[in-house]
Amino acid sequence: MSDNYQRIEALAAVIRESKGANQELLLEWLKRGLMEATEKEFGSPQNIKITWNQKTDDVVIVALVEVVREVDPAWSHLQITRRKARKYNPEADYGDEVGIPIDFDDFGRSAINVFRNEFHTLERSAERDKVYDEYSSRIGQLIPRCVVQQVYRNRVNVRVAGQIDAVIPPEERARGERFEHGDTVLPVLVEVLSPESTDPQLVLSRANPLLVKRLFEREAPEIDEGVVQIKAIAREAGVRTKIAVASNDIRVDAVGTFVGMKGMRVQYVMRELNGERIDIISWTIDRKLLVTSALLPATVLKVTMDTRINHETGEEESIMVATVPDDEIGRAKGKGGHNVRLAGKLIGYRIEIEEKSIWEERKRWEEMLRVDISEFECVNSQLAERLTRAGFDSADTLIDCSMDRLRGVQGVGPVKIKQLLKEAAEQIETRSEVVETRKEEARKAELENEAADEQSVGDIETTEE
Repeated sequence: MSDNYQRIEALAAVIRESKGANQELLLEWLKRGLMEATEKEFGSPQNIKITWNQKTDDVVIVALVEVVREVDPAWSHLQITRRKARKYNPEADYGDEVGIPIDFDDFGRSAINVFRNEFHTLERSAERDKVYDEYSSRIGQLIPRCVVQQVYRNRVNVRVAGQIDAVIPPEERARGERFEHGDTVLPVLVEVLSPESTDPQLVLSRANPLLVKRLFEREAPEIDEGVVQIKAIAREAGVRTKIAVASNDIRVDAVGTFVGMKGMRVQYVMRELNGERIDIISWTIDRKLLVTSALLPATVLKVTMDTRINHETGEEESIMVATVPDDEIGRAKGKGGHNVRLAGKLIGYRIEIEEKSIWEERKRWEEMLRVDISEFECVNSQLAERLTRAGFDSADTLIDCSMDRLRGVQGVGPVKIKQLLKEAAEQIETRSEVVETRKEEARKAELENEAADEQSVGDIETTEE
């Protein structure tokens, strides 16, 4: 290594440590860094030209100045007289550009520090550009070789491939996961920050549902082959995941493919997720059947579609109502409601759980409210049969129907339509009053029974004392 190269130890260090920068880029960094250094040393920036012989490690710096008749004091760092210029180039003339060598010995310690800082800043900027170009196309993919460097306020700082800083934010951590310095983790990439950002560029996640999908892709080559696929996935990280899978080959069982021989595939994924439970169900376009499968291990007796007001948004929404045995209500909802919540995310509808006894009670009252068409005074048996065949079998169906449909029934004219609609409204009102009276009587009887039970318990306690 040449003497002048050895004189600037900082320069030698950063060149040796440069992360694979090509010669043109490195020279550009050197030039910009040395311009800062010359401005620090000589009070004004120089027009620098640098040549670097990588074989001999010789770095030659020259300041380019213009040959003039008289040097302007304000531009003395960029101008030179012809007499002085001919010391460096005997043929120099007015208007020519002459290179004046700058010796490394001319740089003081402060100038060297300025150069070092500028060079490292440029180098880090280039590294961040490289990271952005390499990883921006890998969002949603697994990022292996991640080692925990620090855990601070639930924020996990990791090092990717031994050199790239990344972070797992608190909101991207799975519930219950604990990390220590030196632990290896396998996250999924969710964001790549721009090179201008000062934060770690790679944002990773251990909570994203894509992590589960990518882990199964590693274990089940049939996914890449297009034989099976994940149609929907819902996850509460660290607690439970539900996935609905389908097969594109009638000879292949999708659920069995994901579970694997003796459960090896799903067990591998669960180990990677620190024991998080995974439910795998068969996909179907029948939403009601999908709800039945999604609420496993609970037994679903009936699924109906209903429209209700969402108390949080105040808007009307469609929901699925699943009826289960009374003793399985807890199993259907799951601890903290996570089972029914995940099932709803999986199918795309909010699900409400209803006990069988409540459903039966509601159906009993609904049946009591029903007024059959045969009960109408203005309808004989023949007309009742024709109306029933046309779909008008109760007072409710008459109230909600269109006049054109009613006129299409044999024996139903304008006068009969008025009679039917009037009696339907009267029958519904009368039956509603009767049902409400019976409901009130039932509520009073229930309260009396509860009071009697409490009194019996009190008598027993008194006797024991």
